[in-house]
Amino acid sequence: MIDRAQLKMADVFVQKSSKSKTEALLSLSAGLTKEAINVSIFAFLFGMASINGLHPFALSFAAANFIYRSNFIIPTVFSYFGTLVTIKSLASVRYLGAIGIFFIIYTLLNRTNRQNQLLLLGLGVFLSNVLAGLIFLRAYEISPYDIFLLLAESAMACIMTFIIPGGMPWLFKEPIQSTERNICMAVLAGVILSIARNFVWLGVNVRDVIGVFAVLLFALIDGAGAGAAAGIIVGITGFSFSLSPWSTAIMAFSGLISGSFNKLGKIGVITGFSLGYLLYNFYVNSMGEAIISLPVLVIAFLMILLLPQNIIDRLHLYLGSSSNSQSHYLEERARDRLYELASLLREMGGAFKDSLIKKESRILSAEYLGLVCQRAQLEVCSDCGMRRICWEKEPKRTMASFYTLIKLNEGLSDKKDLPFLFKSRCGRAESIKKIIKQQSDIFKVKHQMENIIKTNQKLIQLHFSKTADMIKALADGVWEEEYERNIEGELSEKLSQMDISVERVHADYKNRRFCVDIVKTPCTSNKHCEMLVPLAASDVLGRKISTKVIDCPIKSGSSKCRLKILTHGTLEVSVGVAGVAKEGQSISGDGFSFAEFKEGKYMLALCDGMGVGEKAAEHSEKTLALIERLLEAGYNQETALKVTNSAMQAINTDEGFSTMDVALIDTASGKVKFIKAGAPASFIKHGTKIEIIRGGSLPVGIIDEVAPKVTEKNLRAGDMVIMITDGVIDAFSGKQNGEEMLKKFLAETKTTNPQEMAEKILKKAKEQNSIRDDMTVLVGSIWEKR
Repeated sequence: MIDRAQLKMADVFVQKSSKSKTEALLSLSAGLTKEAINVSIFAFLFGMASINGLHPFALSFAAANFIYRSNFIIPTVFSYFGTLVTIKSLASVRYLGAIGIFFIIYTLLNRTNRQNQLLLLGLGVFLSNVLAGLIFLRAYEISPYDIFLLLAESAMACIMTFIIPGGMPWLFKEPIQSTERNICMAVLAGVILSIARNFVWLGVNVRDVIGVFAVLLFALIDGAGAGAAAGIIVGITGFSFSLSPWSTAIMAFSGLISGSFNKLGKIGVITGFSLGYLLYNFYVNSMGEAIISLPVLVIAFLMILLLPQNIIDRLHLYLGSSSNSQSHYLEERARDRLYELASLLREMGGAFKDSLIKKESRILSAEYLGLVCQRAQLEVCSDCGMRRICWEKEPKRTMASFYTLIKLNEGLSDKKDLPFLFKSRCGRAESIKKIIKQQSDIFKVKHQMENIIKTNQKLIQLHFSKTADMIKALADGVWEEEYERNIEGELSEKLSQMDISVERVHADYKNRRFCVDIVKTPCTSNKHCEMLVPLAASDVLGRKISTKVIDCPIKSGSSKCRLKILTHGTLEVSVGVAGVAKEGQSISGDGFSFAEFKEGKYMLALCDGMGVGEKAAEHSEKTLALIERLLEAGYNQETALKVTNSAMQAINTDEGFSTMDVALIDTASGKVKFIKAGAPASFIKHGTKIEIIRGGSLPVGIIDEVAPKVTEKNLRAGDMVIMITDGVIDAFSGKQNGEEMLKKFLAETKTTNPQEMAEKILKKAKEQNSIRDDMTVLVGSIWEKR
């Protein structure tokens, strides 16, 4: 406590030295504020507090205000006034004199700039009370007992000077200290009870009612220990019953039993107090009469029942013991996270069990393909007449053919024939094979070394990453965003009304979304987890929800049902789409998809299959269907695209590939993630401001490892997401940059209808040129539910 106060002393003396007497008088005139009124009330109560005729608290409260607060005149006046009201004689003047002596000592220390000597301030409080007491006692016969009491009173005044600020942070702006808080509360409780002892209403002593109410309240807030402690304090300060030991014992015992039932709420603590009172009164008390009258018990019970829950919650934050509840909270949150992890691993195991087995024994890197293509262009294709067609007009198809030729050389393909491109128009296949053979030898050695290093690196990184994710998830769960509604209580009550036994409900509110974890007894005949619980949660939360059963006793054999409920966001997505096939074709090779997933995610996706017509359309549909299923199952975008890439390589036998463009919108937070594999730019329209989202990786199905580009942006109501295939960009290009031309067109187009926007873009693209490729436009308009 002394160290904490010492840290403040440098600031204290600097502030005091800058204040003049005029400012002190002005502060008195400005004291009619809410804070000044609160300070005055507590100053008066501390001034009234006494311990067997000793009044050290007035000096302590005044001295604390000298040290920690700039406005000390009002606390000094009201502290002394409280002492005067209690003593009701000239003997109170000695305490005013003690405050005056401390003021002189404080001023002298200020002038000598001894601000780091905090012990001198404590000693100053002690000496102030001793000097004032000795001056007063000189008029009487001084006995050793009087000297002992004076020294004890002075020591208490010194100690309480540094206890009061830590126990009353709302006045002194100091960090709350649990020990100091309890001491201050005990002193104030004694004062309030001593004031109430003279009030009797309809034969009921108000002090007795407040005493029983205080014990019940502390038992409800902080359990058995707090109930017993409150009972001891109330018993010591005395009931209207004449024998204090009996009242102390029965209040402490009743508070102990009452606190043991606090998990059952108000009814529980009332039942526990009644049980403790009856047991002690009938089996221990030999006085033959009730210590607490029945009217006192009834009134106190009614007061605790009528006390609003929000007041109890606020008192719990200030008075409740945080260590046990915090550790229990962390334990339960950790348990929930581990159950979720177990469920995720179980799902991943099932996915691997059903997944396709890759034919490749190793991965052919993009670097390998790039080096082969680079050498071929320089050494073989540089003087070829077909160079422009292969590498400028059809680069994707050429690279796909090169990749197939590499796989033939490595023995990783079942096909024996050369790719169609080399058969139809390339007469230098043997030279290219020679380059591949040379590059393959280098690749094999390099790959073996890199594979050893990479495998170990991935294992280490995976362990660290997973551990970090778990710790971060637990840490993020401790400091949650606050929400004014008591969702846990409302949902528990709703489920109870539906005869569903719930063990625990925990609600988090983060990124404008509720996440509710529920632990309940196993379902019986009715499927509570699938029907009734989601219905109740949707009713309480007032939003669309997604429910996930984390652990089901029927499947896992555990003893509890565990569910996770996530609310959808307030944003909605309206979609418009327009497209046209290449001239001479009846079917477009472009594919599109849009879908709303669980957890409030909305997907927009475009896929452009290699070539045109029915074959390209089939390839696009397969790719879209697979990635949609993966995203719906909960895979993130990057993983979903990589799995799709591997699957399309495994099932393709004709060197096919597809560009992939996916936008995943979080309707709660307003964030959107774009992931592109060989796809052209997308656009976000914020009114007249247009934002371009560009890609940068190879299409899906060409090489083993795809490295998609992921871009995250923020959306708000009124924005539009525009996604297009490369046919649209090519149509806008002409002699200028196609992206910039389309950006300018979007800025000039004024419509909030996504279908109208898609049709206008397609119409403009058709006007620019002949339809030389399939064209598709997908537009998502963001709006907010009211």
